[in-house]
Amino acid sequence: MIATAKSGPKPKFSTVASSRLDERRYEARLSCGMKLLFAPRAGFDKRLAFVVSDYGSLDREWYNAGKHVLVPDGIAHFLEHQLFKKQRGDMTDEFSKRGAYTNAHTSHTMTAFYFECVQHFEENLATLLEMTLTSWFDPKLVTTERDIIIQEINQYRDNANWVGYQQLLETLYVKYPLRVDIAGTAETVSAITPELLSLCHATFYHPTNLTLVVTGDFEPAKLLELADATASRFAPATEAPRLERVRPHEPPNVTRPRSERRMTLARPRLLLGFKDLKAREGKELLRTELATAIALDALFSRESEAYECMYNAGLVGGDFGAAFQAEAGFGYAILGGETKDPAALEKELRQTLQSAREAGIADDVIERKKKKFLGRYLRNFNDPESTAYSYLSAMGQRSDLFDFPEVLERVGSKHVNARVREFFEPSKSACSVLLPMG
Repeated sequence: MIATAKSGPKPKFSTVASSRLDERRYEARLSCGMKLLFAPRAGFDKRLAFVVSDYGSLDREWYNAGKHVLVPDGIAHFLEHQLFKKQRGDMTDEFSKRGAYTNAHTSHTMTAFYFECVQHFEENLATLLEMTLTSWFDPKLVTTERDIIIQEINQYRDNANWVGYQQLLETLYVKYPLRVDIAGTAETVSAITPELLSLCHATFYHPTNLTLVVTGDFEPAKLLELADATASRFAPATEAPRLERVRPHEPPNVTRPRSERRMTLARPRLLLGFKDLKAREGKELLRTELATAIALDALFSRESEAYECMYNAGLVGGDFGAAFQAEAGFGYAILGGETKDPAALEKELRQTLQSAREAGIADDVIERKKKKFLGRYLRNFNDPESTAYSYLSAMGQRSDLFDFPEVLERVGSKHVNARVREFFEPSKSACSVLLPMG
């Protein structure tokens, strides 16, 4: 398809309502091919808009209409930075002059640009759409930005939280690009050129690969008319890419179960991770995420017996966490934090998980955790910011935000305990340990 304004019928909203909640959203396909998702928040002065590209750090290799493309690691993050730069200056300044806040972030699977404001929504929306749909890669600015990003990469080497996390992913994964930092390395960033940035922008910032997410107090028809007219001003009249993304095969087992590094830090840190190899999305991924998260909360939350024992023994502190990260195509669990004795903490974590694999988690505990998770979900609709980020999370899983209550209701003890036995298999695990210097 060619992305350009059309003289035919105007786009129309379809309404999606939740059968469990007094919630609805509006969806439309704009004339340029971009999707619009509007989540109304009546009575709020603050308004938010996101442009989300289905493009993240994992997208380093693909076919477009049969042509193979391989780009350096970190280019999605680099492109995020560069799109703020236009010939007339930095677009951040334009938002600031109107009293709006703007930012962007790149994940493994998506890149999101956004602003939040109380006034001048129309002008800010135009700036956001121009920023993402158009590009200008001046060689001098690209060189400057390259040096800045390499500096940031080097600075993160002194951040214990980042080093421990990245070391864990490098240890867990053998081939899958999750093992590479989202920002890339100094070497890969040095290979990024204006031409490669232009190629990636034309491929992944085509309107058909973008979603405009808006939350706030709007009249739907007027918002749709505004978004359609504004996007059409900047949308490129080019053929939509025919993408086939390439993901390498990841071996089922971990080949290096432990990595250690010494750093300048006060206390050791230990992270224990488990990788999920099955590619899921939609309801299946949501169900798996909930089963895993419920299990981790039951076993390691602050009200759990295991946490109390580890805390009283001085093995964990306030930064201890146990979470499952899941997006379309991958998932991994991370447990740990600062500790006086990494070996003892690892032993306690593994013993707790093995006991759960053998004996299971009690039905009443699982039902209590389900109520806790439902409460968290309902709080996501309290304000425009929480609502918007909840939709972004669902987009990352290719799931429907309104499916959450139904899927949660159907996650029973049988499913949770089956997940514990299957996922927390020692051969799929690895440890990242950071030790003080000396």
